[in-house]
Amino acid sequence: MKLFFKILSLFLISSLVFVQCKDDEANVFRAYVEGKFTYSDGKFLENPIHLTVDKKIIAESYPKESGSFVLAGPYNKGAYKLQLKNFKIKSFSTETVGCKISADSLSIEIPDGMTYVIFNDITLK
Repeated sequence: MKLFFKILSLFLISSLVFVQCKDDEANVFRAYVEGKFTYSDGKFLENPIHLTVDKKIIAESYPKESGSFVLAGPYNKGAYKLQLKNFKIKSFSTETVGCKISADSLSIEIPDGMTYVIFNDITLK
């Protein structure tokens, strides 16, 4: 009986070696956004910040007391947003070309293909 379990265990372990990822999972990238907010209202820290794609949240976090944040979520293609809930964005600085403040000032639009973005400073109104 012990021999049977040893053989079964070896078979299961060796079969795990040959398991491959699905093509869908292999082609999914991560959107990674980090930065720092400058704010005057301490209530800002109580609200989550999001990465969104087509109004769907792919990442959520809260800024630290220093205003710094890191967000990462699954990214396939297309533009996505760094979204705030109740605070408007006055200005920002980044070396990533093509980012812009949305018309309602509640988000920063990040262009298609940009999977790693660092905001040096995001100033809130």
